[in-house]
Amino acid sequence: MSRRLVVAALLVALVLGTIGYALYARRTPVRVAILNVSGYADAVTTWMPFRVTLGLTNTGRELLTIRRIHVEPDFEGFTEAFGVQTYELTPALLLEPGSSLSYQTSVTVLNAGQLSEGPHALVLRIRLEQDNGEETVTAFPARFTYARQAAQRRLELQP
Repeated sequence: MSRRLVVAALLVALVLGTIGYALYARRTPVRVAILNVSGYADAVTTWMPFRVTLGLTNTGRELLTIRRIHVEPDFEGFTEAFGVQTYELTPALLLEPGSSLSYQTSVTVLNAGQLSEGPHALVLRIRLEQDNGEETVTAFPARFTYARQAAQRRLELQP
């Protein structure tokens, strides 16, 4: 009988621990997805814009207030200079628990003319800053093929 009691107590402790972890574990309450990337094939001679449409979902239990959204392109083996078009959001984006929204932001690679032609590994980092001081950084690896002819440029997001 005491062996069954010990096993039952362990099972109850396991179930309560799992529930407690699910309720109180620290996790990022915002899910970020890239819905679309455009602009990189615009016929601009030196600069190269990236317009990024983001899908944002609040997976948490509290209202999120997003004050800043940055897109940071990081080409492997290339020191990029970029200008951020969206910095301080006024008004802030409000994201209710369980809701989603899309938001378009952009960044311009200022020295794109210095990229060598051909494929490049690229990481698009999306940085969200909230009112409460929390920051969420999500990295999206991609393969970017640069060509002098803008219409021939390609971007493939990696899974």
